Amino acid sequence: MNDHHANAYAAEGVVWSRLAGLLPDAEDVDEVQACWDIGEQEGGLEVLVDRLLQQQLTVGESARAELAVMAEQWDVWDHLGAGIAALPCGAGQPARLRVFEDGAQGTTPLRDVLPRHPSTGAVLVPWVTCAPCGRVLARVHEWEEWGALSHRAQAYVVFSPDGSGAPLEFDADEGEAAAWSALEALRAGCGVRS
Repeated sequence: MNDHHANAYAAEGVVWSRLAGLLPDAEDVDEVQACWDIGEQEGGLEVLVDRLLQQQLTVGESARAELAVMAEQWDVWDHLGAGIAALPCGAGQPARLRVFEDGAQGTTPLRDVLPRHPSTGAVLVPWVTCAPCGRVLARVHEWEEWGALSHRAQAYVVFSPDGSGAPLEFDADEGEAAAWSALEALRAGCGVRS
């Protein structure tokens, strides 16, 4: 493991521990943390999201967005996305960042946002939006011949639906940091941090 990868993994471990800390029961926290420790992130995310939903615990917008990225990173977004999007947020708090489950918003052809992109059939699937600035973090998928979206995102794009500002593309082939970098770009886009 090179230094860059080791640092990224350590940083993700800090986020994991913070997300596990959303659970009030120490045994649940320990169970989720143990999943990280033994390399069973997929199972740990399932336990975490299930417990949060079962207990109807409120989850802040930043934590919800981080859960979405973590689920994408560990290839369980398709299984946990609807639950993550449904997590209750704090009462009376307007959400700055909003996570959408797949299909909750219509797709946009990638070329509408990135006209010079070489992919002709790719679409943007809205994933996280920023209410103050209106920018969207979308996952880039291809339509498969059987009519479903490709399983894995090819890239992540942060853009303004009104066309203001240059869109930012983060290629998923550049490594596991692409989704995290895209989330950071969305957060920093309007200067409001959560």
